[in-house]
Amino acid sequence: MRIIAGSARGIRLAAVPDGVRPTSDRVREAIFNSLGQFFDDGEVLDLYAGTGALGIEALSRGCEKATFVEKNAKVARVIRENLTRVQLADYGEVLRGDVMEATGRFVAEGRRYDLIFADPPYRMPLREIRGVLKRLMALLAPDGRVVFESGDPLATETIKNLKGVSRRYGGTVVTFFERTETTMNLAIYPGSFDPVTVGHLDIIQRASELYDHVVVAVGANLNKKPRLPAEERVGLIEKATTGFENVSVEVMEGLLVDFARERGARVIVKGLRVISDFESEFQQAQLNRRLYPDIETIYVMAVAEHSFLSSSAVREIASYGGEVRGLVPEEILDIVRESYVDRQAVASDKG
Repeated sequence: MRIIAGSARGIRLAAVPDGVRPTSDRVREAIFNSLGQFFDDGEVLDLYAGTGALGIEALSRGCEKATFVEKNAKVARVIRENLTRVQLADYGEVLRGDVMEATGRFVAEGRRYDLIFADPPYRMPLREIRGVLKRLMALLAPDGRVVFESGDPLATETIKNLKGVSRRYGGTVVTFFERTETTMNLAIYPGSFDPVTVGHLDIIQRASELYDHVVVAVGANLNKKPRLPAEERVGLIEKATTGFENVSVEVMEGLLVDFARERGARVIVKGLRVISDFESEFQQAQLNRRLYPDIETIYVMAVAEHSFLSSSAVREIASYGGEVRGLVPEEILDIVRESYVDRQAVASDKG
């Protein structure tokens, strides 16, 4: 494999690692011919990066920065070697990790890319493809392009509401997507989550069905000192929301409205267990609107079986060694039992 054009033209890349299906030079040349004169500065995102040839080609042709996401450690090392070969190591960032996790984090951080390449496994389930494409469109800068490779044409239900055109090059179908006028509908779900309960998880799930992406914002600067640090509470929520493709979790410092504004969110989601919760929430919503006029607060009523449930109740039960199964997500049950128990209180009770 070699770089086709630009500052690194003709330089050969490292041998392709076993198990990697690279985009051939012929298909890569056809892709860049289709993109035309697109490479004037701008940032590139290369997902399922493999050898990194697509992102490196874009750098060679004039893009100023490229981010490569590759799960396999050995393959990621090959990308770094290739960047060094073409003398573009200073312009490339190689991240090891899962694409869904990485793109979820990028969306939450408000990143934007002018050119996005995605070459996932050809047998990826349609549900996963939809999830990936939704995030890619959220990450795409105005006038940007997404280049998505597949073995067969993408199913109609997968690309509905997306503006794109597909071309076949031998055994590879390349679909070029443009950013549509509609923008991602992103919502913030804030709280202390000390700990996260099944009631919280129900609100997260329902919000994720209403909005393109939900950022669970874990408060760090709370008046009451939480039992666990914010980073550990984030970890618990991430364990409990592993199956949610459009949910990410972040530590929130400072004002909620500033957190939402920085991420381009215009919706705050709040859960209400009982009507009496509404009075304080209403006052907070009015203050938030005063500080950030574009923000809206949406209230989601808890289901009846969770109306009695709160983090403080779980903390109290757990502190005395009581049974919290069914009150917190099963994935974090053992951690909550261990982290929230008050051993002195338990010993005193038994004494």
